[in-house]
Amino acid sequence: MRVKSMLEFKLIHRIPIRRSPGLLTVLIAFITLLLQPLQGAAPVLTAVSPPGGQRGSAIYLTLEGVGIDGKLQLHSEIPGTFTVLSQSNSGRQFLLEIDQEAPVGVYPLSVETSGGLSNKWLFRVYDFPEVAEAESKSSSARNNSLNSAQDIQAPITVNGTLSEADRDLYRVTLEATQEIVLEVEARRLGSSIDAVLQIYGPAGSAVARNDDAPGIGTDARIAFTAPAAGQYFVEVHDSRFSKQQRNFYRLVAGPIEYAEALYPLGWTANEAVEVELSGGTLPEPRKVTVSGSTVAVGGSRASLPQPFLRGSDTETLEPSGGGHHSMVEDQIINGRISTASEIDNYRLDVHEGEEWMIETQAARLGTSQLYTLLVLRDQNGKKLGSAGDQEPEELLSFISSRAETLGDPSIGLKVPAGVTVLQVSVEDLLGRGGAAYGYRLVARKQPPDFILRLDETRINVPRNGSMTAGLTIDRRGYMGAIRLHAEGLPEGVIAEGGYIPAEFGGMTNSRTSRKGKLTLTASKDSMPGKAAVTFYGEGRTSDGETIRRVAQTSSLIIPVAGSNQKSVRLPARTSEVEVAVTESEPAWLEILSTRSLRLIQGLKYDIRWAYHQSDGSVQVTSPVNLTNAPAVANLRILGEAKIKPGDKNGLFEMNTTMGTPAMRFDLILNSEIRHAGVKHSIYAPPITVDIVQGYRIESPDKPVTIQAGQEFTLNGSFEREPEFDSEVIVEAANLPIGVSCASQKINGTPSQYTLDCEAEISVEPGEYAVEIAPRSVLAGRDKEAVPYNIPPVEAVIVVGKGSTIAKAQASPGV
Repeated sequence: MRVKSMLEFKLIHRIPIRRSPGLLTVLIAFITLLLQPLQGAAPVLTAVSPPGGQRGSAIYLTLEGVGIDGKLQLHSEIPGTFTVLSQSNSGRQFLLEIDQEAPVGVYPLSVETSGGLSNKWLFRVYDFPEVAEAESKSSSARNNSLNSAQDIQAPITVNGTLSEADRDLYRVTLEATQEIVLEVEARRLGSSIDAVLQIYGPAGSAVARNDDAPGIGTDARIAFTAPAAGQYFVEVHDSRFSKQQRNFYRLVAGPIEYAEALYPLGWTANEAVEVELSGGTLPEPRKVTVSGSTVAVGGSRASLPQPFLRGSDTETLEPSGGGHHSMVEDQIINGRISTASEIDNYRLDVHEGEEWMIETQAARLGTSQLYTLLVLRDQNGKKLGSAGDQEPEELLSFISSRAETLGDPSIGLKVPAGVTVLQVSVEDLLGRGGAAYGYRLVARKQPPDFILRLDETRINVPRNGSMTAGLTIDRRGYMGAIRLHAEGLPEGVIAEGGYIPAEFGGMTNSRTSRKGKLTLTASKDSMPGKAAVTFYGEGRTSDGETIRRVAQTSSLIIPVAGSNQKSVRLPARTSEVEVAVTESEPAWLEILSTRSLRLIQGLKYDIRWAYHQSDGSVQVTSPVNLTNAPAVANLRILGEAKIKPGDKNGLFEMNTTMGTPAMRFDLILNSEIRHAGVKHSIYAPPITVDIVQGYRIESPDKPVTIQAGQEFTLNGSFEREPEFDSEVIVEAANLPIGVSCASQKINGTPSQYTLDCEAEISVEPGEYAVEIAPRSVLAGRDKEAVPYNIPPVEAVIVVGKGSTIAKAQASPGV
């Protein structure tokens, strides 16, 4: 223990990390610098500096973030020894001594406090000496021009940062014909930077440039041979010169070993498989056995490993030879477009009426350069549809496709009459090919479905409080309602809400994305702890079949600032995510209205709430907000502008219209507070809203068979909501000439309607489709009468030949 002053207390504690064979190394360091507060904000790591280190070296490691003061538990897989140094204004400081024999690679790092679990940060261990960019360490240093370039000597790794319009230049001396590889590690380590590399010769002219290198996504790489001896300049900048919060990068220069292509792109989980690596610095293809979710060339100078997809299906390699190869349901085919203009062909035996989904994976994996074009034909070669190029020329009711150019196309279809074989072809949209043009292809017998992604990397739920889990739904033809669920929650935690309404307005050929929220609430008696939780969504087809899809998870979600920019996700190893129960929040929100609301279209409803706090030092920093999740049409929520920070209660007015679809969704109430200098988000349990019709009618159970000259009735079921007390008028429309029906006025709650009708003797025999059309009015809050009409239902009248018998009564089905 060392004390620098009476006011600054520093605890020095050395914690060695020992790795057990077959187990991940877990570091747990307890730091007690201050008394632990009663409530703690969820910790968030905003920076880890430096983002990497040389094995066998000792570095000063600084963790910056929110909610990481006080007692802290560090979780790390970095092979080495940590010494706790201090807490300063800039963060928590450690001395990290990396093991001499530590395998090069990427290791996750996170912290845990009484406020819960933090996000993960990636730390890179490599074999080259490391230096810091001078400009990122000192405001007086500059390296943004050829004249001010920072001198470096390969092999080396430079840890730098880029501001909004920043260019970082480095000067390196090379001999004639000297070979050097320059590589930027940024997005692969969780940085928001989209790096560009450029090399300038001794005369100052550009001699090489790279933006996105094959096999490493948006990171950049150049393999360069100096044409002459002299000083060369390496420039690093962001491709859009954008301002990013995560603005770090690592420039690695030296004899780096790397491959640009791998095949296959993935395999069944927990099965070892032989993978071919090729291109890059490899003089010839190299085969390595892979048992995990990454592939590397191996050795101390290896570039970052490439991701290798793992799934639960059986997998196979594309058969050799030409012709059409057979496809097996639910078996993934790993193929490759090996030469320019090559087309891989497959055949799938099908039957009329079956629903199939044909999917591909390539570009989005980041390890293939293939721009997939997927085409379906029948056994006679007639084109049924395509994806990856454009929308189908003709909108066919039995086919839906995702046709994003440069994406991974899929086609869903219901097999039409006469089709017994689907011919499936895969090719590159631009006619290219080679070792880096791999793909994955699978056929699944299934109705349209959806993909679910969890938008969180960890979730902290306060005792006696709530927290939301955000999920994104990408619809693949299935437009029905979806319910979100969680499995394996910590004891005392329940999941509520999670309702995603059906889509309206007809089917579409493009995928529809929706944001949904599932609210997790911990009881006041729940104990702090954590559990591995699986999130999933369920829908139901028109024939009653359940569609269940587990949410895809991410180890890191990297925010990228700028217009039209989406967060980047690094896939997690499992489908589970950690959910922790934390100490209670110093303030909470309470719903005073009913939390299960059944609301008739066109009505208004007041939602009342109250705010409470257990600590007088809590400051409310935002209005109380009420949002619907997901956003739905023709719905307005008023009242936010009337609520000021610090209010103890209030109300929102929710307005619906006749155009608000009948559906179920959630309302989420939240606010922002500040306590002990730290921001907190507080949530109330969700309100479930059912938007319903005021009344409903059904068509007659059977066609009504009559004879010309008869009287008859049209009747069907009738039902109204208790709150809807207006008179309903039911009448028949589009009747055949010679048939008339009296309308009926319905008051009260009868179980059916009955229309008295008459068919004249002159009615032409035949089958007629008629409409039963109800109408009513709705008395709004201001007592104004608003038309309230619902869509009509269809009835069938079958008129037989005329009869000389006197008029008789006919009933449905007679």
